[in-house]
Amino acid sequence: MAEQDPTPKKRRVPIGLPITAVLFLLLGLFVAPTLTASFPQEQLNRNALLSGIGFLMVFISIILFYISAIWWLALRLNGKVAYKTYRLIEYILIGGIILGIVGMFQPWLFAAFRYGFYLLLASTVSFIAWSHITPVPEEEAVIRDV
Repeated sequence: MAEQDPTPKKRRVPIGLPITAVLFLLLGLFVAPTLTASFPQEQLNRNALLSGIGFLMVFISIILFYISAIWWLALRLNGKVAYKTYRLIEYILIGGIILGIVGMFQPWLFAAFRYGFYLLLASTVSFIAWSHITPVPEEEAVIRDV
């Protein structure tokens, strides 16, 4: 029989994920001015992909940072949030999404459009992150008195 290691391995975000995000961010910030200086403006205007390389690299780094944040949050909160608390936060985020949609598409007040957009964006991003968390099962919560 194989011996088990007495010290459990600590779970964490793979180190390559944030490192790759930082590299893409630095490359994106470096490539955009370099391309502008290297190619004539006419060629950049005709070739949208060439002028969008810097944006794409920064966008990829933002996505990788978001994935890292979700991973970190899930590692910290999985199995530690009570089911009732989990559902309450989930309903609040769904309410924020609904209010954001109403704010964006109401025809009476233009300022509500901006706040509706920000509320919809924040609620959607938060809901996506929150949906990766697993609450304590109800049976276990009763036993552990969570």
